[in-house]
Amino acid sequence: MSPAPRYAAHMRALMAASLAAALLASAPAFAQAPPFEPTGEVRFLGWGSTGSGAAFDADRIIGPSVNLTRREDGSWAGDLVGQNLDLQVSPKKLTGPNVNVGYETKDGRTTIEGLFFGQRIRLELDKKRLHGKVGVCSLDLSRKNPQFFQGEMGCTPSGRNAFPQTSRASLQLIGEAGSDQPPMPQLALALIAILPG
Repeated sequence: MSPAPRYAAHMRALMAASLAAALLASAPAFAQAPPFEPTGEVRFLGWGSTGSGAAFDADRIIGPSVNLTRREDGSWAGDLVGQNLDLQVSPKKLTGPNVNVGYETKDGRTTIEGLFFGQRIRLELDKKRLHGKVGVCSLDLSRKNPQFFQGEMGCTPSGRNAFPQTSRASLQLIGEAGSDQPPMPQLALALIAILPG
């Protein structure tokens, strides 16, 4: 075998060995990542449309339109409804570029209010109902049981000849999402992810 083919074969073997070593070195990191086991979930269905949902635990929020992770310093990062986020968290507020959302749970009532990328959010959730507004949509849902709300949703699209659209809607709060002290900011971010606006 001439030197050129031997060199090429040696380089291929070296590259394969390097790749195998890199994969082996990274394998423990993947093996150590705990599996996602949600402790709460929210599901929304506007009748006549497809539903949406988001699940969360202490460190992650996952759904079709959300993938956020809590970092070691307590901040959250990832994406939500197509926006890349880097959020700072205080006991009652989420802040970041284009995000300023406050939240509070007191006497069985949870309030979420602020701005998310120019979209106004105002939601109140208590033992009897969830009502409020997200962007161009308003919600007025009555609690049918501890985990289930049902009622009316109306949206006013922009445009000169746009007519308001109304429909029935339902919201399900599963696990910690339906507790008297739901975990924040997880519930606030999950609701922003799933509610129409």
